[in-house]
Amino acid sequence: MIILFLFILACSDENKIYEPVVTENSIDFGFESKENGKLVMIYRNNTSQNIPMSFVMASVNKLIDDSQNYDFCPDIINFRKGIVNPDWFVVNFNHPIVSENSVENQNDHPNLISYSLPIGTYLAVTMNPEDCNKDQYDVFDITTNDGVQPVSGG
Repeated sequence: MIILFLFILACSDENKIYEPVVTENSIDFGFESKENGKLVMIYRNNTSQNIPMSFVMASVNKLIDDSQNYDFCPDIINFRKGIVNPDWFVVNFNHPIVSENSVENQNDHPNLISYSLPIGTYLAVTMNPEDCNKDQYDVFDITTNDGVQPVSGG
């Protein structure tokens, strides 16, 4: 019985490592929404080159209505030119997603990133393309502040 409990606890969604797939022209998280913003991700790049990717909070402390159908392309094209939407908070800018061919040790993966995200709408953007389409970015919502630890005063 104890082993079953430990197995269920260890396999909970809270301990899951997500593996977004990144190519030069696409990125896919595999989910659209999460309650808890405490996420661990290993970005997977199966191409032969490193791919620059940026991660932004597109709405601070609120959700963008129907974010999966919202057209972020005008803002993304400007972002790639160095013009950032004033409502955006940039988490990672031009972060290189290393090719899996270059990863020497999977236990010390350079594309492992841990996030503790507050409520909001987030998107990851491939940075190389000059044009824009929905494949080049992926959007998800964090619906609670459960992944953020409160700061204690003192």
